[in-house]
Amino acid sequence: MTDQNNNGGMPNFGDLLQSAQQMQQNLARIQQELERKAVEGSAGGGMVKATVNGRHQVLKIEIEKGIVDPDDVGMLEDLVVAAINQAMTKATEVAKEQLSEATGGLPMNIPGIF
Repeated sequence: MTDQNNNGGMPNFGDLLQSAQQMQQNLARIQQELERKAVEGSAGGGMVKATVNGRHQVLKIEIEKGIVDPDDVGMLEDLVVAAINQAMTKATEVAKEQLSEATGGLPMNIPGIF
């Protein structure tokens, strides 16, 4: 078997650096795309809706008037939390999909990406 990189089996650091720079550019592009992508979560049969972007920023909360009960604020708070959590879960899945495509399936727990 012959060594195709002709440097005694050592990795070509120029190629590695170029690949790392390209991946960094791809990740920056994906982060911008995720900021523009919106996903929605809901609770209470859709009476409370939360919209977040792919970077886990809450964009909008919608609450139907009929669910607002001044005597049971706790229920409304729980529904808002549930809707946001559902939207965040969806945003995480969207981000994982896009990052997986861009990194060719590398592990998604790379520190500092977000």
